[in-house]
Amino acid sequence: MSTPGERCGRRAGAVHLAPASYGQEPELAISALLHLLSRFPARRSPALAQAIADHLRLVGGDPHITQCVRDCAAGLVAEWEAYAVLSDDQGDAAMC
Repeated sequence: MSTPGERCGRRAGAVHLAPASYGQEPELAISALLHLLSRFPARRSPALAQAIADHLRLVGGDPHITQCVRDCAAGLVAEWEAYAVLSDDQGDAAMC
């Protein structure tokens, strides 16, 4: 059985933004975004939060995706960029 990321053309653990298939099948970007979101609570990684923000930006700017989904995604970009910074700060504090 494959993981959602593998079904979206990614191998496990790899983060790739905007593969060629996203333009042909924009729902793959949403699928990848959902996969990333499901991993964040366990990892709380700044890189993962930034990848989520990047995918939200991609979904928010894709005219092939319905307007309500684009608006929602675009509205969450800044929040996830903040999570990336906060996650990074917590990681630094844990090292002290």
